[in-house]
Order: sequence, then C-alpha cells, then structure tokens
Amino acid sequence: MKNNRIIIGTITVLVSLFLAWRIGLWLEPTPAEKGALSTPLYTAKEPAFATGKVRDDLPYELRNVKAAEGEKSVGGLGIVRFDISRGDIKPVVIAMLKVVRKKFPAAQQIALDLTPSVNCPDCLIAEARYDNGRVKLAYGTPTLEQIEESNRQIGQPASGKTLDRPLLFQPNGEAFSAGLIVMTAIEAARKKDPGLNDEQLLDAAVAATGLSYVVVKRNRDFMRAYYSGDDFGSESFDL
Repeated sequence: MKNNRIIIGTITVLVSLFLAWRIGLWLEPTPAEKGALSTPLYTAKEPAFATGKVRDDLPYELRNVKAAEGEKSVGGLGIVRFDISRGDIKPVVIAMLKVVRKKFPAAQQIALDLTPSVNCPDCLIAEARYDNGRVKLAYGTPTLEQIEESNRQIGQPASGKTLDRPLLFQPNGEAFSAGLIVMTAIEAARKKDPGLNDEQLLDAAVAATGLSYVVVKRNRDFMRAYYSGDDFGSESFDL
C-alpha cells in the first residue's frame, strides 16, 4: 500500500508539472509580441509587498498592494493557505490590516481580498473592508455545516426552482491543484483576450490544459462555488 501511494503521488506531481508546462507554452507571445516581457501566470511577477505569519502553520503574503487618494485608500491581495479554517481567517485579516496601516498610516479605507493564489482572482476566501476603524469581513469559503446544508439543497426545489450547483467538499492538495490549473488557464485566456465569454474561456482552458471540457467545467464550477468571496456569512468588528 505504501508503494502504491508513492507511485500515485509521483504520477500526480508529474501530471501537474506537465499541465503547467502546457499552460506556459500556450501563454507564449505570438511573433508580433516577442518583444514584450512574458511571464507565465502561474508564477508571481513581483516580490510580495509583505510577508508574515500568525503562527508557524498560518503564514500569509500581501501582494498587489496599491494606494490612492494620497494614501487614504489602499487595496490589495492577501495570499493564505488554500485550506485555511474559518477560525483562522479573522486573525490573518487583522494581522494583514495592521501591516497595511503601519505602511500607510494615513489610510482611511483598506480593501483586502483573500485568495489562495495570486493567479486566481476568482478564488476568494474572504473579503475584508476597513473603513475608519470599522472592519466588515465577508466569508467566501464554507464551514462543514454550510457544506452539508448546501449539498442537501442540491436538486431540491426551492421556490419552484430546482437548485443546480456543484457538490461542495473541503479540497485536499490534489483537488485544489487540479482546480488551480484550470483557473490559471482561464485567467490566462481572459488576459490574452478580454472579450472572451464564459464558454470561450472554457474552450481556451481545454486547449491549454489538454483536459476534457467536462473536467475543466467541473473544476471551474467547484472553485467558483467553494471560493466564492462572500457567500458564507459576514461579521463586523472594530480595529
């Protein structure tokens, strides 16, 4: 059994590397674009604005942080573990906000979107909005109870309409990696041609990854549903 797990793990890593390579090839600029700097989207283009950790197993990064209006308004991305627990989100947000406020003491409004990857803007774990000492924190990932409740409602009529949405579960590393490869390909296609609609983006991801349409769509739908941004409750507190 141990040997089987090692073999399966090795195959999973090789498949992930192959798909990442396929996406990288697909992202290569056309001949007319060869003079432009090209960086694969699955790698961070710039150093992190700041890094830190709430504890050893709860690190975070701040990226794409930008200030406006004389540094009174600040926005950015907070990168955290893909499997961060609900109870750990608030402490991480507080830590990030303190870092931003220290860097920009004049900031009155701060908007932070928490995501597991800088390359997946559609994958939102939480949205934090700071406004003159008051923070609204919206949760984008579900608790176990919310997962169970959501799954119970699938296929059940609600107000005369049958609910059709992905089956939710807490992703492990393999499931998250598979979903991230798809979302990275979709984001790459969107940046390459902002005019593409959802179906065209799916087709582009199929071409980039070599996966079937069904697999690509299933992964996209799950990632959007699980990392929803603000679908799973909110709270407000002073900071």
